[in-house]
Amino acid sequence: MQQIRYIVFNKKKDYASGYRDGIRITERGLALKEGQESGVFISRLLDSGEDGNQWQRAVIQSTAYGDDSVKFCFYCSDKGQTAIDGRIYRWEELMEDGEIPLERKRKAMEPYLAHTVQNPQDILLYNARGRYLWMEIQLFCQAGFLPEICQMKIYAASPSFLSYLPAIYQGGGSEEFLGRFLGLFEAVYQNLNEKIADSAKQLNPAVAEPEFLHWLAKWVGISDAHLWQEQKLRLLLGGIVKKNLIRGTREYMEHMVGTFTGERPFLLEYGDIEKYKGNEAAYKSLRQSYACGPYEVSVLVREQAVPSLREQHALKKMIEDMKPAHINMHLVILRQGIYLGQNVYAGVNSVLAAYERANLNGVAAIPSMVGMAKTESKEEKEV
Repeated sequence: MQQIRYIVFNKKKDYASGYRDGIRITERGLALKEGQESGVFISRLLDSGEDGNQWQRAVIQSTAYGDDSVKFCFYCSDKGQTAIDGRIYRWEELMEDGEIPLERKRKAMEPYLAHTVQNPQDILLYNARGRYLWMEIQLFCQAGFLPEICQMKIYAASPSFLSYLPAIYQGGGSEEFLGRFLGLFEAVYQNLNEKIADSAKQLNPAVAEPEFLHWLAKWVGISDAHLWQEQKLRLLLGGIVKKNLIRGTREYMEHMVGTFTGERPFLLEYGDIEKYKGNEAAYKSLRQSYACGPYEVSVLVREQAVPSLREQHALKKMIEDMKPAHINMHLVILRQGIYLGQNVYAGVNSVLAAYERANLNGVAAIPSMVGMAKTESKEEKEV
């Protein structure tokens, strides 16, 4: 069997096999079940493909609440089976057997314990030597907060820096300390190599890390990338190169605003109003409400698309930053409902709002005919 370099846990199926007690599988990885104070997960057997393999390191991404919330135990063996009370069990069989108590399983695994560590992030597995490796993960609730394991990467083997040194440094007992010391530099070198190898992925908006998205956005002239939600920014950058060829046009503005809000906006230009010159009342109303000059453009967006003031201010800033220099653009938020003094568009925001009394001066109010009818009907019933 060919020796593998590393094993990654980052999908649901990676956690599906093995033993779980009080642990649930989430989209991100592992987490405690609601209402549980503690939980245990024992992973499947990881096979390096080589007897006597020296496992190198483990990199853990987790959401922990202090060192007492996450505990890892690493076990290692050249044998794929063990004996309990005269019966031979394969390690996978032992882990998945629900009739064997957890303490009995731990007792069987205890001779093969290589490392125990609280809340590890990057650990050298210098004591883990053997073909097979598996992990026991213990999660503990801390003040109501539930820790999570997001991703794990276990490095099976790689050329050790020690192998490049003269033979005198590889024997006589000094190799253990020196190997562990050089392991620190191996980890840094390994991380740099992986980043260089994966650097091409950072140019792909669909899979780039979040911090690289803002960097990519600056390449294509988007200076306010911090205002965008991550998924919408990925969607925008996916086709922005072609759209930059029409930058400054109506189509470009519709694309940018539509991607930000999740729905196509309405753009009203001066030319759209000029055709109503024959209708003096309509023409006057439109000029007061919307574009009133050759270099004026109104952008109409439904309130449901930008419900918060923060999103509305972000959209306004984005429009100001990307508009042509000689154009004045006005953002118009269309509230849902029919209100006096607000323009209403059929099928856009023409929704009957809940009944509210019309206040004249903050004190007097005009009663509703509907409200009066309901009152009279109630009085008739009582009589």
